[in-house]
Amino acid sequence: MKKRIYEMNRYLTTLLSTVVILSVSACVPTNDIEVESVSNEKVNMQGYKTYQFLDDSGIVEADGSIKNQKKDRQIAALIEEVINEELQKKGKAPTAKDPDFLVAYVGGSNDEAVKVKLDEKGKQVVEKRAEAALLIMLVDAQTGAILKVATAEGEVRNLPMDQTRKRIEFAVKKMLKDI
Repeated sequence: MKKRIYEMNRYLTTLLSTVVILSVSACVPTNDIEVESVSNEKVNMQGYKTYQFLDDSGIVEADGSIKNQKKDRQIAALIEEVINEELQKKGKAPTAKDPDFLVAYVGGSNDEAVKVKLDEKGKQVVEKRAEAALLIMLVDAQTGAILKVATAEGEVRNLPMDQTRKRIEFAVKKMLKDI
């Protein structure tokens, strides 16, 4: 079981890193954070009671490596805490042994992102805007089947940690609303 989780861990980390790097795009205030979600319609999530986080979840750099800077570790810990809280509200319990499903998440930001918009005269204007994305994937621990994939995209805002938490809570709640 541990070997299978390790192999899934490496596969999902690569997949998630690639998706986040490719999907960072524009968004504005908290209520405008863009969330998209796809669930496996053949699965009843009510039957899944326990979960475990994949070890390689976290914040990634553009080259796909996990960041290890203090602020990024704090953000990763905050994301995991918020996901835990939301899953537990839905009757799911974390476990270290034989989980029903695995939770993988990856976040990333692009300080060089640009957005093209039209000004009042209809002329295209390109502006630099730092962007961030979060991806959460739920996977059946026994079969490896994907149960749910959700993404959230928004503007990076160098906010105090309490305000950052509110933005993450908003995104995660919307991402996991239908499980």
